[in-house]
Amino acid sequence: MKQAYINMRNFWLDVKNLENRQGVIELGADKIAVAGVEMALADGDQIKHVFLATNSLGDSSLYFENNSKSGLGGVIGGHGHEALQNAAAHMLAHASKLTAQMETLPAGSPLPAPSGDGYVRLFAVSKEKLFHVELKETDARQPENPFYPFFAYSQQTLGFFRAQEAQASSTPGRA
Repeated sequence: MKQAYINMRNFWLDVKNLENRQGVIELGADKIAVAGVEMALADGDQIKHVFLATNSLGDSSLYFENNSKSGLGGVIGGHGHEALQNAAAHMLAHASKLTAQMETLPAGSPLPAPSGDGYVRLFAVSKEKLFHVELKETDARQPENPFYPFFAYSQQTLGFFRAQEAQASSTPGRA
């Protein structure tokens, strides 16, 4: 992973970045304030990552490794896009209900990247703990999987980001 991608990833995994912001809601018994997914995808012989996170303030971001000089692309958004905010809020709510079924690390610990192509890592962050689980994407897509709603809402959020970006790039005067 290139440093620019790592920096954005680490920003979202540090709930202390929310300390001075009003309106932060902590969900569930473990007081989750941030949740998301990281996916590993093959790009030729390299593995690249996509990172999607949202917080309880309604902020969401999507970052991805690419072949640019910085190695980072991304979209920040959600404000004014009700469907994206709704999907992200559902993802966060489901994450807060699943922490007992996830591995737990102290807050500030590094989040392991997905182990390879076709794997996803779901995560939830509180002030004290970082919760995570790695799944094969094919398993995460199975409705009987307890993590299915969390993963499904992450994919809806990702889809709304793509639609928002496509609409913005098709607007006259935008390249």
